[in-house]
Amino acid sequence: MSAQRQVAIVSPIAGTTRDIVETTLDIGGYPLVVRDTAGLRKASSDVIEMEGIRRAVEAAQEADIRICMVDAQQALDCTTKPSDSFLQNAEWQALLDLPHTFVVLSKIDTLKSSDGIQAAAQAWAQSQRINNRIVPISCANMFGWESLMQLLADDIRTAWGTSVAQQMPLTKTRHRQHLQQCLEHLDSFESIGEDMVVLGAEELRGA
Repeated sequence: MSAQRQVAIVSPIAGTTRDIVETTLDIGGYPLVVRDTAGLRKASSDVIEMEGIRRAVEAAQEADIRICMVDAQQALDCTTKPSDSFLQNAEWQALLDLPHTFVVLSKIDTLKSSDGIQAAAQAWAQSQRINNRIVPISCANMFGWESLMQLLADDIRTAWGTSVAQQMPLTKTRHRQHLQQCLEHLDSFESIGEDMVVLGAEELRGA
């Protein structure tokens, strides 16, 4: 939804997303590369889905910012057994403790009542020992969406400053390599004498 175009297949069927889907977003004026991964669930015998889950955990560990989506109905339903929660997995639980992590309780429109949703969300977070920010949202009626976008923008601004282009790490290895090569060509150009026009032009072409 935040990409404002169709990027990945969305389905109520668990296990639909297998590979990592990547797109670019502008949040509060900050350019981001967002990666949508497979959902984390234990009840799967599908080796392909399990590989998708492994890659999802790896991507989350490497990310600068994490958004963990949790079904609000499952999280806040007191009848849900602890063993049913992915939070019982130690490796997945550790992701929620990483800095710059937002735990989003989605589908709050499916709850019987939205009264006291923030208090209920905080109580759930305490019971799960989650210290990072909890944000209830609904993609159906857009509740909480602007708040989430503002929280993300504020977090980026606080952590990396106002000049994201200069201070945020480049997310793709090939981008870093191309930038390094460009700088090397520019350094070579500056060291070439004024009478060596052809060599200077070649370095600029390489940059």
